[in-house]
Amino acid sequence: MKKFLNKLFGTNSEQDEVKVKNLDEILNLEDETDVVIEIGQKLWDKSKDDKDFESLNSIEKNILYIEMLEGQVNNGGFDQFFFNSSGEYAHETLIALEEIKAPKMAEILNRAIRAFPTSPIPKDEEQRREYMEDVPENISETWDKLDDEFYKYPENLAGLVIEYVKANKEELE
Repeated sequence: MKKFLNKLFGTNSEQDEVKVKNLDEILNLEDETDVVIEIGQKLWDKSKDDKDFESLNSIEKNILYIEMLEGQVNNGGFDQFFFNSSGEYAHETLIALEEIKAPKMAEILNRAIRAFPTSPIPKDEEQRREYMEDVPENISETWDKLDDEFYKYPENLAGLVIEYVKANKEELE
């Protein structure tokens, strides 16, 4: 996790020296974390001026949904995932996990979604936050338990994302 955060936030000086140009070069990196970070960065750069990732296709969106899930849950749990803009894409993220063949992680997210105070989870950030203001203790406890399950990584998300990218490479170039 520390390596992931160091690379994500640029505290690894080696990352600054390496500028990857194309998908083949990215996929040839030795470290799975490096591959996923580089792919994610390319997609974030591509969609930086978008509302709702309009410039991305469904494959690209799925990759970013999973990246948002990982980043938010690892940083502050499901509470943070739902509270921030990532919560807008909770249902899409569930589908993305199924698409990359991560059924265990999908089940963890599905249980977190089912625990949310309303269904479906509002797309509007303000509405989501209103529901979360008075979340009962039992929901917070459920999310805490699901955080712990998520942190155990019952499936290798990085590896699954990489396989998904390889299987859909033509959609990403």
